[in-house]
Amino acid sequence: MMFGILRFARYVRRVQENHKRALMERTFLDLPIELQKDIGWPADNASRKAARLQREINARPVL
Repeated sequence: MMFGILRFARYVRRVQENHKRALMERTFLDLPIELQKDIGWPADNASRKAARLQREINARPVL
């Protein structure tokens, strides 16, 4: 019983950490490139293109 609770707690903690990391990455990717460079955020064109594509898909109106 106790091991199940500990395993579940670790799983929840991992999900929360992944969510926080994804939120931080989206926040940094939304900044202008000049600010990203000032902060020292790595310039990764593939992830930037993927994030832009995802925003465009979500921004399209549903007809």
